[in-house]
Amino acid sequence: MSRVRHIENQFYDKFKELAHEVASAAEVYDAIAHDYPALKGRIPEVKDYEVKCDAITRETLTLLENSFITPFDREDINLLVRELDHIADGMDNVAARFDMYGIDAMRPEAVQMADLTLRACKELEELFDHFENFKKDPVVREKMHTVGTIEDEGDTVSRQGLANIFHEGIDAVEVLKWKSLLDTMEATVDSCKGVANVVRSVIMKNA
Repeated sequence: MSRVRHIENQFYDKFKELAHEVASAAEVYDAIAHDYPALKGRIPEVKDYEVKCDAITRETLTLLENSFITPFDREDINLLVRELDHIADGMDNVAARFDMYGIDAMRPEAVQMADLTLRACKELEELFDHFENFKKDPVVREKMHTVGTIEDEGDTVSRQGLANIFHEGIDAVEVLKWKSLLDTMEATVDSCKGVANVVRSVIMKNA
């Protein structure tokens, strides 16, 4: 293997590693949402994954700083790892707020948003398994488009959830709690699309 290829592979390995940890975090995040408050004790696991993702992000950015050779634009590598890390940050923020806000029972819209996050993260995990060949592998484009569709679903679920909490006549404090949670859950799904958008940019620039 050439030295250039070896260095490029290091970046692709980091993308895979980070996407895998994000998807693993999403599995825990989704499980918590489905069985809350029974699985409240698993919230620290999401933080553990977020810390792992931070570490991989730092390692990748250090590799970027020290590498003269990169597989594609440095700016896109920087954006790609930061957007992936934002997904983990978002899930950690939501999970922590379930406990911090004293949530007693999960709303169905929140469960749906967690499901969508897991779906998007799994699509991204598969995308990065194929990303090394993004110029030719159709799976990369397929997964990129699917994540965009999932994000559209998230917008719909979030808007309906907000409409529901505003019209159900629940306590004003509960409204504020759930608005904050749903907004953060939507932003987390948006981060998944952010990753897909960077991938799209990479493909276009290297077509």
